[in-house]
Amino acid sequence: MNPLKNLPVAAQCNRASIYLGTVLLESNRWAGARIPTYRVSEWMERIAAAGFDGIELWENHVAMADAAERAALRAAQPPARILNSYAPMCESGEAARRQIAGVARELGVKVVKFNVGSDPEALESELRTARDWAASMPGVSLLCECHPGTALEYPEVAVAALASCPEIGVIVHPFSSPSLAEWLHYFGPRVLHAHVQIVDAQQRRWRLSDQPAQVREQLAVMRDGGFAGSFTIEFTAGVGVAPEDRDALFASACDDMLFLRDVLK
Repeated sequence: MNPLKNLPVAAQCNRASIYLGTVLLESNRWAGARIPTYRVSEWMERIAAAGFDGIELWENHVAMADAAERAALRAAQPPARILNSYAPMCESGEAARRQIAGVARELGVKVVKFNVGSDPEALESELRTARDWAASMPGVSLLCECHPGTALEYPEVAVAALASCPEIGVIVHPFSSPSLAEWLHYFGPRVLHAHVQIVDAQQRRWRLSDQPAQVREQLAVMRDGGFAGSFTIEFTAGVGVAPEDRDALFASACDDMLFLRDVLK
């Protein structure tokens, strides 16, 4: 069952749902304690007006929020569609996983994104933990971000490892993965979501409209592979370039969303 399929927003006009990743606007996303520097609720009106179908909410934007911000996020429109968690799938991550499970219940989020670590020897144990975690969140589905640098980086490894976890969906990176067709071939309808960013060999990020041929080519691969999932604008031009300008990042994310919608028509 696709946990994102029946979300109400895009169904009215038969188009793919596109979310804004709140981590995109967060300057502390990779810094030290990763303490949030802005309140997501204060951006929700702009996010809605821009036409996003929801947000992929970075865990610290709610887990470290005060009561007023959490209440605002519970009432947010568009709502949080995916909770973006980095809770470790090891013994030391038990408290973090318990906290995220509580947040998912509090916000009514039906989808939680997670990652595994880089050690292939720990993968079997981590996936058992992930399944136990999912069982502690009835009605919530897990999506595994099969990310470079993790033990599930390669589709041929991931398909074997996840064969015993059919309830776990897969997130792909269509504009940075050299193996996109293989992900779709191996996992088919289990590929439920895509994280959107374009990064070149020098680690510079670009707007989708700056690389139109690449975007069209990869989206054609997704169509040919039967992809019917949703997208999050995860990162965009200007991310990681100091000093970051949140307004400029949002403008780039909006441009990416609109360009993606246009190509997906």
